[in-house]
Amino acid sequence: MSALTTFTACNEDFNEDVAAPQSWKQEDGKTVTFSATAASATTIDLATVTTDSVKICSFTAPAVSEGQTITGFDIVLDKKITLALNKSGQVSKEELQSTVNSLFGKRPLARTMKGVVNAYMSSNGQVFRASSDTINIIVTPKAPKIESAYYLIGGMNNWGDGAELIKFTHSDKDVYEDSYFTAVVKVPKDCYWKIIPQSNVTAGDVWAAGVLGVATDGDTSMTGSLIATNPQAGKIATEAGYVKITLNMMEYTYKIEYIGDMVLQLYVPGAHQGWDPASAPIIYCQNYDMKYDGYVNFTAANQAFKFSAQPSWTGTNYGDGGTGTLSTDKDAGNLSVTEAGFYRLTANLGATPATYTATKTVWGLIGDATPGGWNTSTAMTFNAATSSWSVTTDLAVGSFKFRANDAWDINMGGSLTNLTYGGDNISVTTAGSYTITLNLGNPKAYTYSIVKN
Repeated sequence: MSALTTFTACNEDFNEDVAAPQSWKQEDGKTVTFSATAASATTIDLATVTTDSVKICSFTAPAVSEGQTITGFDIVLDKKITLALNKSGQVSKEELQSTVNSLFGKRPLARTMKGVVNAYMSSNGQVFRASSDTINIIVTPKAPKIESAYYLIGGMNNWGDGAELIKFTHSDKDVYEDSYFTAVVKVPKDCYWKIIPQSNVTAGDVWAAGVLGVATDGDTSMTGSLIATNPQAGKIATEAGYVKITLNMMEYTYKIEYIGDMVLQLYVPGAHQGWDPASAPIIYCQNYDMKYDGYVNFTAANQAFKFSAQPSWTGTNYGDGGTGTLSTDKDAGNLSVTEAGFYRLTANLGATPATYTATKTVWGLIGDATPGGWNTSTAMTFNAATSSWSVTTDLAVGSFKFRANDAWDINMGGSLTNLTYGGDNISVTTAGSYTITLNLGNPKAYTYSIVKN
């Protein structure tokens, strides 16, 4: 693709968009010809580039008159990012990788960018710019294969390859934006391990190609590299107890941290109850995954609190680490809520760094058995003394669930003695007037009762 252009006078910013109106003509009055083409009509795959620079385009520099000097070139990609360009049409491989990551993310897919090549010329102390027409640059960033999920197998589950597989947890982000997978698991003494990718599980053959391990069988390193070619079993050479295993799949590395014994509940002392850990409400870890959940009633706005691992201040205490994170630093500030209310508190001590949430909740019933159907919640009334919500209402034959804040982000269903988030609908087989009570005071087991009036 070629372009007929005139030089444009530049001030200090050579990377400004090329649409400046002021132009300059050569002395002979001829139009400047400046052509540029993409170096490849197909994709530049950065995973195959072994040099520090990569050719992305070709161009013919504008002709200049006596006393005029071409001083340099660059390329503007998608009108957002400018890269230095040498006269051979090459840019830094590292900068091109960073550009694609910035514009599109790190997933290794072919990405098309609109490029404009600029040539800069100096004449009588003033710098002018000529710009090509737009060309398409197609680049695939370098990145390893990262699957949607990974599973732990080994002595902690007797090498079970079915439901016994232990799934690593991961955030809701794209795996190329957050490449960390974590698992907190109880292991026996001197426990061997390997990693199973999701594709093997999906195919029904966990031992197919793709299993990850270490280079040397029985390697006891607590950090190291993962390999998929002839992978051997790593060994956690510790006493029995809990460990946290973190995979960084962008780097194909692992890290093992020995935890030992793990507390299953965190106390929530604060201004709502006199800062006494011994009498504080708790949040609880149901699945030995270092994720804690529970409800606390804050009686005033801006009430402060902390999490404590013991019913005293002598254990590990968790304060504000900033932007939803927790810190164990002794000088960490208090956590707080902005307004009074009944809050769902969560803490994830397995995350890096540890995180928490505080969500004010107001509960109701929803379902085809309720007066509002599946569209409108039937409001419930809060009892602060029992941390419960109740309502007396007519129910039709059908089903219902509990949900908070007239939304589906937090909802519960299941059995009388074991309500779970997102659990099954609760059936109503006989129509009539009922009093329904949702009990959220014991995070070890959320329950409900339903009494026909």
